[in-house]
Amino acid sequence: MSWRYLLVPGWQMLEKPPRVRYHILQTIKPGTEAANKLLRDVKRTDMRQLTSCEYFRSQAAMSDEAIRLVEHYAFEYGETYDSYLVTEPDREYFWSRDRRGVVAFCRRGRHVIVAGNLLAKPRDREPLLMQFLEFARASRWAVSFVNVPRSHTKLFRRHGFQITKWGEEPIIRLQDATWQGQGHAWVRRQEHFCERRGIEFCEVTADPSDPVFRDQIVPQLEAVSRAHIAGTLHRRELPFFEGRFCPLDMRRRRLFVARHDGRIVAFLVCNPGLSGQLWAVEIYRRLPDAVRGVIPYIIMKTLRAMKDEGVGYVSLSLIPFLRCETAVRGDSGILRFGANFWWRHLYSIFDMPGIYHFKSRFRPDYREMYVAALPGLTVRSALSLALAWKLLQFSPLRWLQRSLAKRGISAQRQNLATPAWRPERVIRDLRPGPLAATTSDRQVPTPRSLATPLPLAK
Repeated sequence: MSWRYLLVPGWQMLEKPPRVRYHILQTIKPGTEAANKLLRDVKRTDMRQLTSCEYFRSQAAMSDEAIRLVEHYAFEYGETYDSYLVTEPDREYFWSRDRRGVVAFCRRGRHVIVAGNLLAKPRDREPLLMQFLEFARASRWAVSFVNVPRSHTKLFRRHGFQITKWGEEPIIRLQDATWQGQGHAWVRRQEHFCERRGIEFCEVTADPSDPVFRDQIVPQLEAVSRAHIAGTLHRRELPFFEGRFCPLDMRRRRLFVARHDGRIVAFLVCNPGLSGQLWAVEIYRRLPDAVRGVIPYIIMKTLRAMKDEGVGYVSLSLIPFLRCETAVRGDSGILRFGANFWWRHLYSIFDMPGIYHFKSRFRPDYREMYVAALPGLTVRSALSLALAWKLLQFSPLRWLQRSLAKRGISAQRQNLATPAWRPERVIRDLRPGPLAATTSDRQVPTPRSLATPLPLAK
């Protein structure tokens, strides 16, 4: 059952006063003292809601206006690949006073895990953090912010957080990208190979009211998604740190597809941020029998299309545990040890080195990402991160079968790219500029027929 709470000065948590029903107003004669008193109470309640902090245990407890505001903040102020994931239905929400900012999180007992960072204007982030910490202390919660960019760590250090690196986010500066030279030879080969095989690329407007999209395209997308997930160890989507694929509820996400012989063989979903100047390649899936190289092909076509639109940055999403060997004063040895152990020995469960090898082929810049924990990371809080990610929820028998089947691949893993001690190119702050086109202009109309795709770029 979902409850909504109203936080009043003094941080007393009170149950929200029940809403006034319209049939009650109809039973009171207008102009009477009872009617005037009722109107005063309603106005007083509305004012308290606007000037107090609010906490919701689920989206179901929020009004439609608040849900739209969450999405708006994620689109306008999100600076990381996971910022738009705050619109997922598995979050709890804390609103600062006057709804100037929002924090979305999940709970594992008394451990709170915040993803998406502080969604507010830069000047409102510190008040939002202070109010959220007061609420967390009153509830006796331990708080962990994940995917905190290095440029934001000073704010968290000022409030006593323990800062520990836990990966890097590869980001491509589109306006500086040419994809020429030997460093990009591999991605160009994949792109040209798929073009010779007849793969076609287009962007699709995910409009649930369009019968062509709903009845023809969505079933193919879901078939691709099911086939892709069935081939993974976990055989399910890994929520919270990754998005769920819901083609009928895309909101402002963008959908790109690759088609071969009239059928969809792969698709890619991008999450927005920074008012459309940042897009994150967050979900990409393919059929098992799709043409080799179709995923790098669809990513490259997406990058070229967004560069033509004037988009500033494209994130390839987090590479967990990348370059976490170096100890920093005051960081968590527990998380550092776990990250390095996983990178070296547990790649058969979730292949972090393989993810780095693939994403490094696009020659991105790298942004360091941290976990900010208060009062600090413990074994339990580190375990709560893994449980929220659901990395350890898989069949041991299936894991053993996959490990035995891949015994001959160990020699091939020696050819994986080895991360340097520090990246060649580092990015700290994202500085968005004006877009060359609006969001609506960037969207290509949904194809009227699956037999006649609308190519966006070749």
